[in-house]
Amino acid sequence: MKKLKKSAYTVLLMATCFIASPFIVHRIWKTSSESKKDVNVSAPVLNTQDENSGSESQPADNISPETSQPSTDNSSVKQDVLFQQGDISYFDDALFIGDSRTVGIQEYGMMNKSDYFCSVGLSSEKINDEVINGMTFDQAIDAKQYGKVYIMLGINEVGNDFEYTLTSYRAVVEKVKVHQPNALIYVQGNLHVSESAETNVINNEGINYLNGMIASLADNKRIFYIDINELYDDEYGCFNESYTSDGIHPLAMYYTKWCEWLCTKTVVQDNTDVQAE
Repeated sequence: MKKLKKSAYTVLLMATCFIASPFIVHRIWKTSSESKKDVNVSAPVLNTQDENSGSESQPADNISPETSQPSTDNSSVKQDVLFQQGDISYFDDALFIGDSRTVGIQEYGMMNKSDYFCSVGLSSEKINDEVINGMTFDQAIDAKQYGKVYIMLGINEVGNDFEYTLTSYRAVVEKVKVHQPNALIYVQGNLHVSESAETNVINNEGINYLNGMIASLADNKRIFYIDINELYDDEYGCFNESYTSDGIHPLAMYYTKWCEWLCTKTVVQDNTDVQAE
C-alpha cells in the first residue's frame, strides 16, 4: 500500500513539473532579456567641461574663504585702468573715509588739504550711526563737492558674514555716488595683518576674500579698486613685520610711503564722463 502511494506521489510530481515547465522557462527567458536590456542602456552624458571655465556662482551666506574665492578677473567686462603718477595736489579735493588706518593717513600722511571721515573701529555696517567731528556720514559727504572719495573699510568686519558685509559696503558706495555725483570713487583693499597678528577671526585669507568682493564693486569707469598690500606685503603675503609694531597698523614713518604710493594710483577723467547713474 505504501509503495502504491509513493508511486502515485511520484507520478503527480512529475506531471506537475511537466505542466509548469513551459511557464518556468518563459519566465527565465524574460528575466534574462530584461537584464540584458538594462546592461545595454547608454550611460548619461556627463559635462566634461572644466569646472573653472563656466561662470562662477555667487558666494552664499556664511561662506568660508577656504571653500570658495570670488573672481576679481573682470577683464572681459571691464576696461583696463591706466593709473598715472600724480602729486599731492591731486588730493586737495579728496575725502577719505575709513577706520584706524585712515586715521593714520590723516595724522601722519601728506594729504593735509584732504577731508576725512574716519575713526578707530569704523565699519560699513555702523557708519550711519557715527558722528565724527560733529558730523554724521551724510553731512560729511554733503559738506562740499569732492573730486575724489577714498573708502577703506572692512578690517573690523572680517569676522562677520561676508555677504552681509558686502551689502553694507555697497550701500556706502551707492550713497557716495548719490551725494557726490561727479566724484571718482576709490575702493581700497584692506591692509593685511602680519603673520604673528593673524587669529581665527582676523586673518589674511579672510581679508583676501573680502578684498576680492570689494574689488567686484569697481567698474573702472567711475569706481576703481586699489590695493595697498602690494607695497607692504612680505614674501608670504603678510604685512611685513618690519613695517609695524602691532601687526595691524603701519609705523608712523610708513604712512608717508602709503601717500606716495597713492600718488601712483591716480586717474584723470573729464567730469563730463563722471555723472550719477
